[in-house]
Amino acid sequence: MTGTAVSFAGLDWAVVGLYFIANTAICVWCALMKEKNTEDYFLASRSAGWILIGSSIFASNIGAEHLIGLAGSGADSGVAFAHWELHSYLVLVLGWVFAPFYLRAKIFTTPEFLEKRYTPATRTVLSVIFLVSYILTKASVTIFAGAFAIQTILGYQHVDLPLLGETDFFWFAAFSLVIITGVFVVLGGMKSVLWTEAMHVPVLLAGSTVLLFVGLNAIGGMDALRAANPETMHLWRPLSTTPETQGFPGFLFDPSSTPWLGVLLCSPIIGLWYWCTDQYIVQRVLTGKSLKESRRGTIFAAYLKLTPLFIFLLPGMIAVALYKQGAPGFESIGDNPQGAFPVLVSSLLPVGLRGLVLAGMLSALMSALASLFNSTATLFTVDFYKRLRPQSSEKHLVNVGRLATAGVIVLGMLWIPFLQDLGKGQLYTYLQLVQSLLAPSIAAVFMLGIFSNGVTPKSGLVGISTGFVLGMLRLIFQATHEMYGIEWPGFIQTLVDINWLYFSFLLFVFTCLVIFAVSMVTPKAPPEQIAGITYKTATAAQLAEERDGYGFWEIFHTVVIVGIIVWIYIYFW
Repeated sequence: MTGTAVSFAGLDWAVVGLYFIANTAICVWCALMKEKNTEDYFLASRSAGWILIGSSIFASNIGAEHLIGLAGSGADSGVAFAHWELHSYLVLVLGWVFAPFYLRAKIFTTPEFLEKRYTPATRTVLSVIFLVSYILTKASVTIFAGAFAIQTILGYQHVDLPLLGETDFFWFAAFSLVIITGVFVVLGGMKSVLWTEAMHVPVLLAGSTVLLFVGLNAIGGMDALRAANPETMHLWRPLSTTPETQGFPGFLFDPSSTPWLGVLLCSPIIGLWYWCTDQYIVQRVLTGKSLKESRRGTIFAAYLKLTPLFIFLLPGMIAVALYKQGAPGFESIGDNPQGAFPVLVSSLLPVGLRGLVLAGMLSALMSALASLFNSTATLFTVDFYKRLRPQSSEKHLVNVGRLATAGVIVLGMLWIPFLQDLGKGQLYTYLQLVQSLLAPSIAAVFMLGIFSNGVTPKSGLVGISTGFVLGMLRLIFQATHEMYGIEWPGFIQTLVDINWLYFSFLLFVFTCLVIFAVSMVTPKAPPEQIAGITYKTATAAQLAEERDGYGFWEIFHTVVIVGIIVWIYIYFW
């Protein structure tokens, strides 16, 4: 290998090697447990306990956007984006509100729930949205950031490969991540994903926590961190940051990325979509052996979700503090805050701990990719292939799922050459922007579908389609305006100039109005179609089953989590 490599000692490589050995052992064990049907392969036989469910939810969420993107956002703008990391309360909403309906409906995918509540076409539209967005956002961001992090920590620019000669190390790391993770998922299915993610979580938390304390020690503690970042230690940012955006309607066009009102209105919408409707997360809840286990899994995940503020975002701010202090090795932070986390690893940690943190980073990256591959294969197999060929045997569908996983791997690899352009901006901000345009219509359709008997089957299709098209138009108009300086005529440019958070909220409201309007002129769903999948149609037996799904400890821990969130908001006010 060539380049200025960080000195990784034998102990570091031993830690990383043990991590891969453990991963491989779990994968082989899961592969030997032959899947009899799609429920085995995609939902781990619906037999998972709360520890596996909670670990998998958290590990699926903690991907590249946290290791690189969130730490980079912390370095660039402080704790403002922690609002999205305090969505533990929405993980609780998944367990307490949405899980009973999903488990009751015996679904494989969340689009399948929309078919039961609305129409088959609604299911198809959401499946297409998920598949495209997974490949273009989750896959691209995870692969790019993983390769970027590994390259930065190890310091290699090129690698000499047999037959291929000298190759860009970024590409080598990216291809390796995709292929290794893909093999685990193809062979082991959902069981492999659940068990490896349960192993990943303690490794990730241990490595990142060590980095946090080493970093705080290097700058002199939390007081020194506050002194180095006096303007960015506050969660709530001003409504307007420039004189020309003061008052109404000027604040709607404020260029600030996180005005307090925008966060208050939009953050729950994005969180509701991601935590309560996205197949990527919900599939873990569907693996539960009972409602109680699934709910406990979400409570465990909600506890874990409290940690990213401290183990990823604060280290990004620590990197800035060390840069301001002139610490050696941190010179690049001024021009590239996205490199904050890997620079901390390569500059601060001693021998042995570097290997632990690298193993933790690989854990997070591979967990995110594994979840992505498995969820995408589930969507393709269940929502498309099985519907086109309903006579297919269960064994055949499992094999199709494996081929679909391989197909996603190939698409991820083909996307790699386009990824390095993403490094020019903040990954976390980029991801939140795209999600803010996808979330409103999906959140509206699910929320109204469950809470209202009055919304009609056709309204769901019209609502989700309208909201998605408008969101993508805004993305296209904004991208062309920012990249090529195109000024769009009149009202279009006005929509482009609206702060992204306010636009997302307005899109959510507009989608709800469209659903209500269509419901007024289209036939309602017959009672048998929505029986048990809306709040007002739940039977006495179903409500009794739901009450059996919780007790004192579930309520106690839910209150504790909410209390911790309130404390964090007060501390970083």
